Amino acid sequence: MKATIIVSALIVILIGVLSVLSGEMAGFIALIATLAFGLGITAVLYLKFKPREKRVDTFNPLSPTLRWMNTAGSILLAANESADFRYLGGYGYRVLLNGQQQSLRRTLWDYWGIQSHDTALEEMRSLLTEGMRAQYKQDMERLALQYQMYTEEQLVEEVRKIDPNADEDSYLPKMLLAWRRYGENALLGWDMGRCAFIIQWCYLSGYVDMQEMLDIAVDAGRKAQKVFQNWEEMMESYLLGVQYWQHEDKNTPGSMTAERWGLYEKLWKGQKPFRESPYVSTPFELPLSKEIITDRYGVLPEYQKYYHPSKN
Repeated sequence: MKATIIVSALIVILIGVLSVLSGEMAGFIALIATLAFGLGITAVLYLKFKPREKRVDTFNPLSPTLRWMNTAGSILLAANESADFRYLGGYGYRVLLNGQQQSLRRTLWDYWGIQSHDTALEEMRSLLTEGMRAQYKQDMERLALQYQMYTEEQLVEEVRKIDPNADEDSYLPKMLLAWRRYGENALLGWDMGRCAFIIQWCYLSGYVDMQEMLDIAVDAGRKAQKVFQNWEEMMESYLLGVQYWQHEDKNTPGSMTAERWGLYEKLWKGQKPFRESPYVSTPFELPLSKEIITDRYGVLPEYQKYYHPSKN
């Protein structure tokens, strides 16, 4: 893109000099208009069809660790339409400015039973040690015994006795094959992704301080980094957790699993409404730190003149 602009500028300058020398300024003006239009179209097309590996957010005010935390919870963040990857927990200081703190507290109570400092730490530490992996283990041990000798094809055929449209992404084969391959770690991305993200909401709600938030989130991140090789593996584990939680088939129209997969695919490609892919912007293997290097809103010093309550 840059090369195209430079070459076009040199051509315009050359033709402009020749036009001045020959007195044909009308043609030169028409040429400038045509080139400007062409470059405009080129820019639009470039933004629309920009390769995935170049869909990187280059102006994110969060620390690298906080960016990793948002990426770990990217699907949950994206499901909240007003959230933004450039803010801590998707909201940052906007929670305080727009009166959304009470809304976050209500969500934490409705879905997690969190209403205080102690319950916040208890729930988040539970995700680190057991999470939904514990119940998944119990269920899969029972199913593994029941379908001990079944192949993937036989599991699909078993489900087709009830649902003719069943395939390898239906609940039974999907869950059991993941269990056979990964054990209870099949849901580790689901538990650690939620932990790294929800602890930020606990912080924004005033239930934990920033150091407690970083301690838990970094522990969750490091645990995930020991098991998964990349964001793709972790996000597929997260989505498996969604499917297990909802006990539904992946491809059922209108299901939460199908909706979350749709969000993930848009995030992965950097498609609208997400201009950049968080999985490209933030390396999975990023070293995570518990050191506080931002202000209370998660904003690095060099960005505070752009991202600060006094500027909005």
